[in-house]
Amino acid sequence: MYIKQWAAALLLGAIVLGTASCAKDEPKKPETSIAIEDLAGTWTLSGVTFSPETVTVGGTEYKVADHIFKAFIFNGLSVAPSKVKIEGEKATLISVVDGIEKTFDVTVKEGKLSFHSFSFGSVVREGNQLKLEIAVTNDLLKKMPLSHFANDEASTILKAIAEQGKDLKITATGTK
Repeated sequence: MYIKQWAAALLLGAIVLGTASCAKDEPKKPETSIAIEDLAGTWTLSGVTFSPETVTVGGTEYKVADHIFKAFIFNGLSVAPSKVKIEGEKATLISVVDGIEKTFDVTVKEGKLSFHSFSFGSVVREGNQLKLEIAVTNDLLKKMPLSHFANDEASTILKAIAEQGKDLKITATGTK
């Protein structure tokens, strides 16, 4: 009689162990970090997205990506940055135009990007990737002096985004 009980217990144990070993683990999300030492280095940016993608001014539709980095708020980068270099609390957005590097320095503190005292984005490391977000709220756009909206296309587009009540959001993924 004890043999049947032991056999049943062993069978039950084998079933439990078999089920447990076949169960799949939940996929783990990459660890995130905003620590300066985890963000440090030069990251190549890709997958740049813009919101809004387009804006209409005077009946003409413009692609935001083609013009926005020429605006004064990006210190004349001209095109979307292809790299970001982070050293200490300084992040340098780098664009290359006709073989010449153009840069825009911002401050990084606790994963937040800022220029002077204006917070306008974030940066976080997720696993082996860097997630960069530039976010200029409509409130901030509306507070800018009219002199910042010069007569070039980039400033006209920036002004249209403000007047249409939209926020400007740019995201990119970085790899080393």
